[in-house]
Amino acid sequence: MKRKLLTGVFSWFGYIMPFKKRIELIKKAGFDAVSLWWEDEDESNRKDMPKLAREMGLIIDNVHFPYNDCNLLWISEKDVETDIIRKYFLWLEECAENNINLVVMHVENNAPFSPNEKGIENMLKLVDKAKELKLKIALENTRKNEYLDYIFKNINDENLGFCHDTSHDWLSSKGKFDSLKSWGDKLLCTHISDNDGKEDRHFLPAKGVINWDEYVKIFPKNYNGILSLEICATKDEVNSIKPEDFLKIARERIHTIFF
Repeated sequence: MKRKLLTGVFSWFGYIMPFKKRIELIKKAGFDAVSLWWEDEDESNRKDMPKLAREMGLIIDNVHFPYNDCNLLWISEKDVETDIIRKYFLWLEECAENNINLVVMHVENNAPFSPNEKGIENMLKLVDKAKELKLKIALENTRKNEYLDYIFKNINDENLGFCHDTSHDWLSSKGKFDSLKSWGDKLLCTHISDNDGKEDRHFLPAKGVINWDEYVKIFPKNYNGILSLEICATKDEVNSIKPEDFLKIARERIHTIFF
């Protein structure tokens, strides 16, 4: 790519160590930004993590919301609907309080039913809340993208965008990057990783089967966000590669792909 874009990586990359040590190594490896999972860790409250990352000199690219209950967004049961919306509202408010301007969420977790109007109704509530708090929501492609497609076809709002996961897209579209082709104009952030063509492995780029030349070819030329990796070291890598070296390799790989 002709222009220089910042690079980032998810705060969990496969090595067991305190949060503060992980972000220290991320900064030392040369990354500009970090993405955070919005749950407490054993030694760190989630609301402390943005401050710790910024003190280390890292930009907060985005916060990823937990997705275990995301199917409830599509269910027409008043008590259930109220509870799930309340949970997402709380997370959005917490992010706003911590000056986070972008959150990532899934819209299905192997859902057993079809997308429906209730999901649209609930998503509009979240988008309106995000607008009120002056932040944006990026919906991530997963393995069943009819839900993502249904939302984007029914909601067109500048506060609702797309988080592209390379591994998910390669698996769901059999190497065609269909989600990126469909919704690349809404791209707000990335989850870049490789896989073995069978499962979502979170491999380092070039460790698996993804065609990175094809990816760069269709990657939106007007993207001005951060190029973020969502990688996790394998057991063999943890046992044979120091975490600081793993992160340096990761940064080199993303530079090789784009620059």
